[in-house]
Amino acid sequence: MLHIYPSKGARQPVILKGNAEGLCALLNALISAIAHPNSSGVAEVFNGDAEVYEVVVHLVTTHEKLSPIPDQNSQQ
Repeated sequence: MLHIYPSKGARQPVILKGNAEGLCALLNALISAIAHPNSSGVAEVFNGDAEVYEVVVHLVTTHEKLSPIPDQNSQQ
């Protein structure tokens, strides 16, 4: 189980809450993105309502590649 809460405003933190399994899935996605820079790291996680969603992690090497925000319906 993993919850990712967006920032509520400027200079406010993004909050990650999860059990060990959810946090490990996120950690594996981060490691996968670093180890395989030509592909994305993906974690399939559940929220408290048992809804499944994906966390997609991309490794970028320049500030220009950080923007624009990617389309949420396509995995670039």
